[in-house]
Amino acid sequence: MDERLTNIEAQKKAQLEKNDALYSGLLSDAQNLYNQQQDYANQYETTQNDILNKQLEYSTNLIEQQKDIAKQNARTEQSKARNDYNAFINPYGKQAESLASQGLATSGVSETTRLGGYNTYQNRLASANKVLQDAITQYDNDINAARLNNDVSKAQNALKKLELQLQYSESYYNKKGDLQQNQFNTGRDIDADYFNRYQTEYQNIQNEKARQEAIRQWEAEMAYQKQKDQWERQYALSKSNSSNGGYSLSDGSGEEITNSYGEASLPLNAIFVNSIPSGISNNRVLTKNGKYYAQDTSGNLIDITDYYKAMEETGTTQWWGDRVKR
Repeated sequence: MDERLTNIEAQKKAQLEKNDALYSGLLSDAQNLYNQQQDYANQYETTQNDILNKQLEYSTNLIEQQKDIAKQNARTEQSKARNDYNAFINPYGKQAESLASQGLATSGVSETTRLGGYNTYQNRLASANKVLQDAITQYDNDINAARLNNDVSKAQNALKKLELQLQYSESYYNKKGDLQQNQFNTGRDIDADYFNRYQTEYQNIQNEKARQEAIRQWEAEMAYQKQKDQWERQYALSKSNSSNGGYSLSDGSGEEITNSYGEASLPLNAIFVNSIPSGISNNRVLTKNGKYYAQDTSGNLIDITDYYKAMEETGTTQWWGDRVKR
């Protein structure tokens, strides 16, 4: 792959990794915030319930104190009633002295008075007990009401926590969805951008190769045409030299003397990369005294020794015309 295309692929990969790292960080931040919000909702309920428990404990203690006061008042009233009754029936007390001064100390009125005092005493005891029981009942009701209110408030705190959690969850999942969609969209845009860059660069490379190939073919054609023109000039010169005593395979009487030349192991088409000119009689290469020759249709010899030896030494085919000697 061309290095320019490889660089584009590497740049795209780096941009995609950078994009993924960015959104991974944002998603992690969103997750951490969501966890903190959930902790806050739980802490809110715990804190509010602690406050309620302390309020309930305070209210219950106050009510228990009121109950203790009511019990103490009842005991005081009972003691006073008992003392008053005992003083009332004391034969040496004020009540007895009052009756005696009236001459009623031994009459039935004294017994009646005692019975009335006892009834008064019992009524006072009953009244004190009733007041105490009513107070205790009311205080117990107050405690139960406080506990009920505490439970209701705790239920409201639980509901508030749930509302917070639902609110935080909705916000988190909306944000998470938006971030993931943005990550996908950005990644898609990066991929599309670098795809277009790749295609543009690929087309530029193909165009560049096409231009280079066109130049190479043109240069090859020009070189071939130049060599062909050079060979044709040299071939014409060779024919002219032949008529003035150049190389010939004839002894002048028309009798062939090719038996004085050997045939080389390589034919012409194995040596030359371009086509052999039409003026060459055949594909044979003749050799004598370490020289190598091609033969034209007029029987003239064309020295191709340099070509032949270059082919033997390098194994590289040659271009006809640039080394031909006459």
